[in-house]
Amino acid sequence: MHMHMLLGVVLHTTVLAIVGYLLLFSASKAEGVVALIGRLLGIWVFILAILSIVAIVTAPMFGGRPFGMEMDHGPGMMHRWGPPPPMGAPPPPAKP
Repeated sequence: MHMHMLLGVVLHTTVLAIVGYLLLFSASKAEGVVALIGRLLGIWVFILAILSIVAIVTAPMFGGRPFGMEMDHGPGMMHRWGPPPPMGAPPPPAKP
């Protein structure tokens, strides 16, 4: 695990936790639907923060990729390496 990856997750998680706290604090001062939406958003942001921590902790178990996601663009993904396959003879021209 690279130190830069760990530092990035710590910083992003801290920002998400602060935003979640501010959302929950604002929701506690609001009433009605605004309070409900604020609580839901605050809880969702905290869940995202927890998932980012889980992703970085479990990355070594999946070969260094968070949750085992394939993120590199090696051969065979969407690139064609080498010459294109033969196309054969061109079709005859259309008659007018």
